[in-house]
Amino acid sequence: MSISPYQVCPVFESAQLVYRLVQEDDAEDLLECYSDAASIPLFNSDNCNNDFNFQTKEEMSGCIRFWLDEYAGHGYVRFTIVEKESDKAVGTIEFFARNESVEEVGLIGVLRLDLISRLENEGVLTEILSMIEKEFYDCFRVDAMITKAIPTAEQRISALLNIGYSKIVGNALVTFNDYYMISRAAGQEV
Repeated sequence: MSISPYQVCPVFESAQLVYRLVQEDDAEDLLECYSDAASIPLFNSDNCNNDFNFQTKEEMSGCIRFWLDEYAGHGYVRFTIVEKESDKAVGTIEFFARNESVEEVGLIGVLRLDLISRLENEGVLTEILSMIEKEFYDCFRVDAMITKAIPTAEQRISALLNIGYSKIVGNALVTFNDYYMISRAAGQEV
C-alpha cells in the first residue's frame, strides 16, 4: 500500500511541468496567476470562502498559509504547478478524496485546477490532466474524479472530454453546476 500524500507529499513531473506541494516562497509567482483577470473566472471556488482574486503578495501568502494548514490537517493537498522552462509557479492543483463512497462509483476525488491564462490551452491542460489521470487514482485511493469547467472554458472542456471525462447530469454527485467526471475504468479505456 502506498504512503499517504499527507505523510509525504509526492512530486510529479510531466513534459513541461513539475507538481509539488505549495510553498510560501511561491507567493510572488502565484500572485501573477491569482491576479490574472482572464484566469480568475475559471477558478473553482465552490464551497470556498473567497473567489481567489488576489492583488497583493500578502493576500497570496495568507492563502498559501491557509492551504498549508489544510494540508497539515489532511483536508486537501494543494500542489504548485512549476513550469520547467521558466522555473516559475504558474498555477495550482487542489485534490482530496471525499469521505464517503458513492454506490456504483466508489470513492470520488475532487480536483481544482487553477492555471495562469497564457497556459490555459488544450495542450497544456491535456498534459496536466494526463498526469493526474496516471498518478492520482493510486496516490489518493479514489475510483473516480470530478472537476468543474464553466461553459466558457472551451479549451478546458475539450481537454477534459479528450481525456475521458463526461459532463455530470443532475445533482446526485455534486450540488453545483458544470462538473465533469472520469472513473478509473473509463480512464483505462482511453
